[in-house]
Amino acid sequence: MPPLNLFEYKWNKPLPERLKTDGDFEAFLDGIWQDRPNQENWYGNEINKSESEKTKQRFIRFRSNEFSPRNYVGVIHYEDTEINLLPKIFYEEEKDCKEYDLKNIHLHILYWLSYNKKIQFPKSLSDLDSIEIDSFFEILILMFATYTREALNRVLYQNYHEVNQDNSFIKGRLDVNGYIKNNITTGNWQRITCDYDSFDIDNRFNRIIKYVSKLLVAHSNNDESKRLLHEITFLLDDVEDAPTTIDDCHKVNLNPFYKELNVVLDYCKLFLSNSMVYSNNDNFEVFAFLLPMEKIFEDLVVGFIEKNPWNSEDINNWKIQSQEPRLKLSTCPEAFAMKPDIYLTNKIKKDKNLIIDTKYKFLSKEEPKRGVSQSDMYQMVSYAIRYKVENFVLLYPTTIDDSTNSKKPISEFIVKDEFATLNPKEEIQKKQKINIRVHKLPIICEHKEHKNNYMDLKEKLDSQISNSLNEILNPK
Repeated sequence: MPPLNLFEYKWNKPLPERLKTDGDFEAFLDGIWQDRPNQENWYGNEINKSESEKTKQRFIRFRSNEFSPRNYVGVIHYEDTEINLLPKIFYEEEKDCKEYDLKNIHLHILYWLSYNKKIQFPKSLSDLDSIEIDSFFEILILMFATYTREALNRVLYQNYHEVNQDNSFIKGRLDVNGYIKNNITTGNWQRITCDYDSFDIDNRFNRIIKYVSKLLVAHSNNDESKRLLHEITFLLDDVEDAPTTIDDCHKVNLNPFYKELNVVLDYCKLFLSNSMVYSNNDNFEVFAFLLPMEKIFEDLVVGFIEKNPWNSEDINNWKIQSQEPRLKLSTCPEAFAMKPDIYLTNKIKKDKNLIIDTKYKFLSKEEPKRGVSQSDMYQMVSYAIRYKVENFVLLYPTTIDDSTNSKKPISEFIVKDEFATLNPKEEIQKKQKINIRVHKLPIICEHKEHKNNYMDLKEKLDSQISNSLNEILNPK
């Protein structure tokens, strides 16, 4: 059965019959939403408590006989149906969903994720050109399986972990309370309860790998991925089968000797964090892998700036911070937390400090606002007051309909702060100008320019994003 290809915020109708069964599909999505961990995930999202109490899912909207994805991209497997949720910036009115080149879109998503500083993509990304798979999720599975199988072939992770066990002799430390409770009271005097350290492969890290591998093999349709995943579980046959969560990943501290296995752990975090993966009673009958596009875009910009320093005479004087520092808009009482997406501070020239706020939105040409929302402008003025910054950039993504990637800002706004003064002792108040520039970042490359070749796509996007950011960070 062909997959359903849906774009963010685009209404589709009618709802397929296979998804109408007594609201089961909506109940499944509600289950994912309710079961997501109430914690900070690999993206760094902090789930609001009041929001976490809501029971209604926020992945897909339903009305009458229509349905529309929200701000998540990825894949949902529900019974015999596969649903691809795609970025809205690739949508073209004149095309039907089935006409889209899915591999082109999925390669773009992988490129964006490659700059996420919280996950280390391995060098095997260069091998994507030989993969004949049109599913973003299948590509991720194959990358994980290939890298993990090669890593485990070189070294199996072993470490010491504490074991509490009954023995016929004392081994390690005698567990007096356990011996009394488990053996003396039951008449098994000859069994001695001990605590000792065991050096073997049955540890938390390997249990995570085994669990993720078994999870993925149940939802992969690629023979090569399945073969590799089966080999991984075979190598870890002596490891206990145990359900794992993102919490378990955070508890793993790998020995520096096993540095290459950090990439494997990063993949496991990717697959397990924040209900991006969901199983029904561990039977893996239903499955969802969902990524919030706002965070993908934000992390792409942050990661790119950190990995590709822009051309600047005083580049060494710049400090890059993401979601930091966290100040409060109200100081008495302290309330209304503020976390700028990207805060660039210059150690020498304070007047060059810059805040970049990423907005995963469409920009209209409506005058005089040019598509910028009033709430976004209020946010920038609030930042200016508390962070004492004069220069701001609102950064939006390009869309497939953008014919040119202009290096000049789409629009500029100047706000005069009537209360600002450079020297409080001066009798004449000096007004501060808050400069807000609006730019589009070219994060899309036309298919004809790379022909589904990942390395060509990476070279093209690296170049155009670098050129655009250089203009943004070095305005003339």
